[in-house]
Amino acid sequence: MILKEDENLVTLREVVRDFLDEGDITAAPEGQPRWDPARWARACKELGLAGVAEPEELGGAGIGPAGLMIVLEEAGRVLSPLPILSSVVLGQGLLARAGDYHARAEMLPALLDGSRTATVALGAFGDGGTGFEALDAAANPDGTWTLTGFTSYVLDGATAGWVFVRARAADGPRLFAVDTDDPNITCTVQESMDLTRAFARLDLDRASARPVGDPGIADAVLADLRHLLTIAVASEQLGGAETTVRMAVDYVKVRVQFGREIGSFQAIKHRCADLAIEVDDARSAVAYAVWALQEGSDQLAMAASMAAVVCTRAFVDGARENIHLHGGIGFTWEHSAHLYFRRATSDAALFGDSNHHREAVLDAAGI
Repeated sequence: MILKEDENLVTLREVVRDFLDEGDITAAPEGQPRWDPARWARACKELGLAGVAEPEELGGAGIGPAGLMIVLEEAGRVLSPLPILSSVVLGQGLLARAGDYHARAEMLPALLDGSRTATVALGAFGDGGTGFEALDAAANPDGTWTLTGFTSYVLDGATAGWVFVRARAADGPRLFAVDTDDPNITCTVQESMDLTRAFARLDLDRASARPVGDPGIADAVLADLRHLLTIAVASEQLGGAETTVRMAVDYVKVRVQFGREIGSFQAIKHRCADLAIEVDDARSAVAYAVWALQEGSDQLAMAASMAAVVCTRAFVDGARENIHLHGGIGFTWEHSAHLYFRRATSDAALFGDSNHHREAVLDAAGI
């Protein structure tokens, strides 16, 4: 381990795991909210999940990125639908990087106690994802701003109180926050292969918007936030990959065929061993990336993309082989194996595929 878990991190992992294990892995009906607001409020108030990485002087726990990645790993292990990735990683992550003290002071208390959530439109990141957006900002004579256009595949966009977007302004691209209660915003739930996450398209027609941060910083903030998002998704993927391998191994130990447990067959042993090696590689890649994030290393860009490549492969392979090794039952809707495969496949598409991240590794290495 490059970043050793101290006693506080071990305790955090145990507490978060116990809390997340209370809920079953289920898929909400299409178009319905994926998570329970009361459960999220409890997670924020009793466990302080939203404040794990926030500094103590702002009401957080001050544990830092390492603690947040442990939360995400445990969330990925059970495919938790709670808005950790959208609100804590994206929403709070942008506020922490934008340098807008007033916006952060105004929004953060509601985000930390779970009364509101926030998210960042994936289209703001540009290439490397599936989200698309075309937004234009207009400054009014009274100093207010309005946005017109659309943004799609907004993670938890239908339930978020605030959505941060990147819009074209007269002085260049800028970051804005919009309140989804604005009547000039139309929210349409979008279908997704992942039945444990929700996405939405937002259409804005002169919707009121609040500038976040100074002019000219939008792309730099989003580039920094992209590294955090990449490592966060990799941490979730690690948790999911570990679970799929455990599920497969547990099943082949008890499934009897030809009078023997199928796990005793050499071909099955080799498949499980290959998956275990991939998970071990993924854990090492995440540990290095979290260290780089925690320490602000100049290797952060490379470490994040390396973790994305390794963890995406481990999760997709583990989810696919878990279905295969379960045989007929693995292909049924009643079994949770398909939910892991859906999450693994959609993650690879939405948050930058392996080819994109391989190119990023080469760029970071100067090749």
